[in-house]
Amino acid sequence: MNARTLLGTSGLLALALGAFVAAGCQGPAYCYADCEPAAGTGGAGGSGGEGGDDLGLGGTPNQGGGPPCTADVQNDIENCGACDNRCLLPSAFPRCEMGACVIDDCVDGSYDLDGNAGNGCEYTCPVAVLGPEQCNGIDDDCDGLVDGDDPDLVFPTTLCTIVPGTPCEDTQVVCNGAAGFGCVYPPDVEVVSGFVRHNETRCDGIDGNCDGDVDEWFADLGDDCSDNALGQCADHGVRICDPQNAGRTICDLSVLPDPMPPSPEQCNGVDDDCDGFVDEDLPPSAFAMAPLLSNASVFVDRFEASRPDATAAMPGILETVACSTSGVLPWTGGSFSEAEAACAARGPGFRLCTAAELEDACRGATDTLYPYGSNYAGTACNGVDRNASGVVSPTGSIASCNLGSPSLADLSGNVTEWTRTQTNAAQAPDRIFQLHGGSYLSPAMGLACTMELPARAAEGTLLPNIGFRCCRQ
Repeated sequence: MNARTLLGTSGLLALALGAFVAAGCQGPAYCYADCEPAAGTGGAGGSGGEGGDDLGLGGTPNQGGGPPCTADVQNDIENCGACDNRCLLPSAFPRCEMGACVIDDCVDGSYDLDGNAGNGCEYTCPVAVLGPEQCNGIDDDCDGLVDGDDPDLVFPTTLCTIVPGTPCEDTQVVCNGAAGFGCVYPPDVEVVSGFVRHNETRCDGIDGNCDGDVDEWFADLGDDCSDNALGQCADHGVRICDPQNAGRTICDLSVLPDPMPPSPEQCNGVDDDCDGFVDEDLPPSAFAMAPLLSNASVFVDRFEASRPDATAAMPGILETVACSTSGVLPWTGGSFSEAEAACAARGPGFRLCTAAELEDACRGATDTLYPYGSNYAGTACNGVDRNASGVVSPTGSIASCNLGSPSLADLSGNVTEWTRTQTNAAQAPDRIFQLHGGSYLSPAMGLACTMELPARAAEGTLLPNIGFRCCRQ
């Protein structure tokens, strides 16, 4: 019986090994051929006996002086590369390949990651069943890389708010191990419980909720504002983000000129004396008036009446009191009663002028048919011959129609004026009052100080070319 037959069972193998030792092999040779006594000293391949080459299997001499070992050292896991060199690799099934021990396979749960056969399947993976790498603190695909260190990990694309052109465009998606994926937002982004806030809570000029709008939740941002002062003493500004408290806005008073100090109240729609009331308790000096030459106790407005907030471009909307101001559009389109009340609102002694008073003022010191002379001048005042387009002019803006010292303006043309001179029965249900001076629609005869055919209007008439002026006695 030879050694190959003995290889079947471990018990017979042990007996064979004992027989080989008794025959002269040095130590357990695990030979697959008969081991014969050496012929002379030195053993197989030695100087005094037959060499191992005579055996023909590429074996190596037994260095102990015994018979040569004739194992297949190129492929035998028991004699891999040399006699008695067994392939024993941790956690691995070995094989002998070209005289070197290599890993044929790893035991379940173990893996060769470093490619070094000498230490076998050195990596023990914690999972029983391989799967795609997940963010869970475990090496799911058993490649030795865990979570974010593994390039095989697929990061979610919709978990975090990543909006180009906003602070969120630099958001980082990270793996937090057993806690799963998370979002690392830049510091300018407002985050609550890991999510971008719907409403911004910081007024800072930054799109904190990454919706494309900046500070839109602060609705008063950019609004006009003022301090607690009244009237023209109030300092005005705009609301800006509070640099000391990003959760609110403040009134920035530095962007507009400083306010005016208190001054005597004037008829201008402004609280000049800063007491919270507008155009109240106005003294007679607040109105530009001149005495009649024929009766110095009667004062007549130098300019056609205007609303307190009138400008050269807009007639205004305030109708609390009638002003006498130059360079603004006159108060037109009002009824007789409206004009009467606006004059009386100035205070005691103020009223609409009579037709005679306005004729006296228009004739002036020279007692002429027109305020500028006895003969009609088509361009001297704002009548139809000067203003074919039919546009009212700002009060006192036509120098040739401003006469006297102090001058009285526009007594001829511009707007025709209500007077308190009634031309029908005093108790008539629909009173009719005389108008004076003509308007921008009037021809030469209608612009005279004394009208040959006086213009009249029912008290409720509302026309854009009818205005008024006030008198005081």
